[in-house]
Amino acid sequence: MNFKTITGGTEAEALAKFPWLNDASFEDAIVDITHYYLVWEGGTWEGGTWKDGTWEDGIWERGIWKDGIWEDGIWKRGIWKDGTWEGGLWEDGLMWSNIHQEYKRVAYEDGKFTVAE
Repeated sequence: MNFKTITGGTEAEALAKFPWLNDASFEDAIVDITHYYLVWEGGTWEGGTWKDGTWEDGIWERGIWKDGIWEDGIWKRGIWKDGTWEGGLWEDGLMWSNIHQEYKRVAYEDGKFTVAE
């Protein structure tokens, strides 16, 4: 785990406020901890579970997204459980399908997610 910039506090404060970061791996994280939720402004998420917050930009290598708002960035692979996707580049990954009641591999094209068969 490596922070590049922390707005609103220190590394110790970031890890205390968002303890799920302790079990994650990431590089050159640019974060803002001034809110009750984490704001990820840049860097590379390499693995772990994201629990809540706003992703503004960066690269998601792999991991589990439990909840939050994704505004922009590159999603390479991983599991998306819940949250709001506002934009960005989705390369590969799984999302929960309410219709199928299981995780399905999805594609993102023209602003829409579809099950990739």
